[in-house]
Amino acid sequence: MSCVRPPLLALAVACIAWLLYAPTLGADFVWDARAKVLGSDFIHNPANLPDVITGRVLTRDVLDNNRPGNLLSLMVDAAIWGKRPAGYHATSVTLHAVICGMLFLLMARLLPAPGGTWPAFFAAVMYAVHPLNVEAVSEVSYREDLLVTASILAALFMAMEFMRRPGIWRNAMLGAGCCAALVYGVSAKENGAAGPLILACYWLLWRRRERVLPWAGLVIAAFAVVFGFVVARFTMVPQHSAVFTERPTQLGGSLGQTLLIQPRIWAMEWTQIIFPHDLCADYGAYSLQNFVEPISAEAVGLIVLVQIFLGFRSRVFAFGSAIFWAGLLPVSNLMPLYRPMADRFLYLPLTGLAMVLARGLYAARRLPGWGRVCVYTAVILCIGGGAAVSFFRERVWHDSLALWQDTAAVNPGSYTAADNLGWALAGAGRNGEAAEAFRRAIRMTRGKEADAWAGLALAEDAEGLRMFSDAAYGQAVSLDVRYGHPEELMKALVIESDVAGKLEVLVKRNTKEALTK
Repeated sequence: MSCVRPPLLALAVACIAWLLYAPTLGADFVWDARAKVLGSDFIHNPANLPDVITGRVLTRDVLDNNRPGNLLSLMVDAAIWGKRPAGYHATSVTLHAVICGMLFLLMARLLPAPGGTWPAFFAAVMYAVHPLNVEAVSEVSYREDLLVTASILAALFMAMEFMRRPGIWRNAMLGAGCCAALVYGVSAKENGAAGPLILACYWLLWRRRERVLPWAGLVIAAFAVVFGFVVARFTMVPQHSAVFTERPTQLGGSLGQTLLIQPRIWAMEWTQIIFPHDLCADYGAYSLQNFVEPISAEAVGLIVLVQIFLGFRSRVFAFGSAIFWAGLLPVSNLMPLYRPMADRFLYLPLTGLAMVLARGLYAARRLPGWGRVCVYTAVILCIGGGAAVSFFRERVWHDSLALWQDTAAVNPGSYTAADNLGWALAGAGRNGEAAEAFRRAIRMTRGKEADAWAGLALAEDAEGLRMFSDAAYGQAVSLDVRYGHPEELMKALVIESDVAGKLEVLVKRNTKEALTK
């Protein structure tokens, strides 16, 4: 087995990942992808490409205007596939497969030789099939997490070759390529800001005995260009926005409350990493009910201590732990987020844990024969279980109805799930069930969300309940005047064109009745 070349094993890892996610090629657009690909013409208009490439899109009122790297990727797909979902899914699946292959090659190079190839292989396969990755791979607009990870891995590969051989131009090109990859990563999503820190950790752990000046220059340049983009991202914002009418608020209402709640989120994320269950498209307070503050903080503190202890024993342990926390902290509510937690947030951090697993499997070489058999049997069983969960989890992300039915079942306290389930049921012609979902959403928010009232109005109108429909519509308009002007909702990507047409009927009818009175 040791004679198998790493490139062939990298191809095998990529094929496993691709075949596992091949069923998503038949999936529809769901959640944010519907707004980005179907609800907006931005990515379908080639005239917008210069703004995306130059960063001027940061000033435009466009969904994902602060993530031009992701927009660029979607625009390439749009130019090839139009609005057909299969092509977009194929791009995401292929990107995931490439990342898994790259991760294997990276770990195989970092692990001590000989004997590191197969531990790296099994760890990479474990990463490829982990159920927490399903969200990022199956929802095409969440490709941003894949782009960040691919960019950071590409930067690390170039850093590995940096200063290996003499040549000013060669090393300058490698350094420039490394910085360019990191800038693209942060332009795809904000957690790409972890890239320069990960690069610095690689330098300090593996290359610190080399000439300091070139490496210090590379790391400083990486921090400078990434920080420059981050500054632009927060300063070049549209003066007025129809898309971003609300800004995210601090979790719990203040930074102090965030620091109390965040350990509970970390504890839950660690639980999901080790034993993925009750995965959900919209986590919330209901999902955290079994995680209390003192115990969660102690558990996270213990994990950190173990990582520090193992990090002093192995550079690979230390590097994997650094990647995990560097990738996780930017999506840990220290700055307000629209979603306090999500499976996709762990796509990059899991590469660090894969590295930790690979180093652990490498250490298992010292066990007696039966011990190694037990360890690898457990790993293979975990891979099989993870692949099975991921396969069935892909079905959840197949279409909007399946997604929101599952989310509402796993997190009954989610307004987002109840509201979106109502729209999905209405789209399927199941208006009675849609009305009930909208009523649940209204109860959850004590009637303070216009979208649920508008959905209820349309569902009841379809059922012939005109009086109740008009009353619900009136509530929607009283909460948000835009529901009296469907074209404004379409510009804000709140509703799609078919819904706007139905809502326009209510607008005209109620306007006519008001004039009659």
